[in-house]
Amino acid sequence: MTRVAAAVLVAWLVLALFADLIASELPLAVRVDGQTWLLPALGRPNALRGETHATLAPRAEWLVRAPVPFGPLQTVVTLEPDRAGAPPWGPDARHLLGTDEIGRDVLSRLIHGARVTLLVAFGVVLLSTALGVVLGALAGLKGGVIDLLISRLIEVASTFPTIFFLMVIVAALRAPSLWAVVLVLAATRWIEAARLMRAEVQRLAGLDFVQAARALGASELHVLLVHLVPNALRPVGVSATFAVGTAVLLESGLSFLGLSVPPPGPTWGELLVQAHRTLVHPGAWWLALFPGLAIASVVLATQAVGHALQRRFDGRA
Repeated sequence: MTRVAAAVLVAWLVLALFADLIASELPLAVRVDGQTWLLPALGRPNALRGETHATLAPRAEWLVRAPVPFGPLQTVVTLEPDRAGAPPWGPDARHLLGTDEIGRDVLSRLIHGARVTLLVAFGVVLLSTALGVVLGALAGLKGGVIDLLISRLIEVASTFPTIFFLMVIVAALRAPSLWAVVLVLAATRWIEAARLMRAEVQRLAGLDFVQAARALGASELHVLLVHLVPNALRPVGVSATFAVGTAVLLESGLSFLGLSVPPPGPTWGELLVQAHRTLVHPGAWWLALFPGLAIASVVLATQAVGHALQRRFDGRA
């Protein structure tokens, strides 16, 4: 199960990193009007502005389609006049996960949404863990007034209801950017890392190998960076793994409330907003099912990997 969970995470990361090549209205390569274009979805050349697979195919000498030949913002209603009725359209051979209420491909938006959601999640975990490690290490090593101040800061920060605090801060920004969301989320997620680092540094500081390093004349900075922090990172790393899933849920929740990256940029939470708006279409089950499964798969996979790391570090596996 751990291998399966790790494979799920790797698959989503690959989709997120190569979203522009996997799901794009432009082909992977095309020769048209005497010119050859390789990976035009990355460079977005002016000569192909406004072009799609559908407009290029009739006049191209050859064309290599993207695996998902639709962009995340592309409305395909006018490209498919043979369809009856207005969107949303259910899953079929052309749109494997269906379309939303204005005819955008759900699979394309799901893939591009993975980039935003996972970038926010991993960015939040990296920043919050780094902040927690620094504060926890200082508190555990120095003790005294510094430990007292940092401990009180941890206690005060832990009293705030996270989701309401995030709603107030993000709403105050009015038009939050991607990095603003990352910074705001990171400012609320460092507490666990700081607690774990402080406790581990205090435990390790009294062990023989640390006392021996000090007796040999090692500076406090050397002791901290070489002996204490590297040996205290195991529990922090396990906590960071669990935190990825939590960050995905928080970002999705903020997106659902309209407080994350503003539309039309796709995120998994924004896809759920689209599903909520189309409740008037009682048969459009795919709009909520697939984004929900994506969020659940990442959260469950991070939990499985985190439990495996925890058992390994505890010597139980």
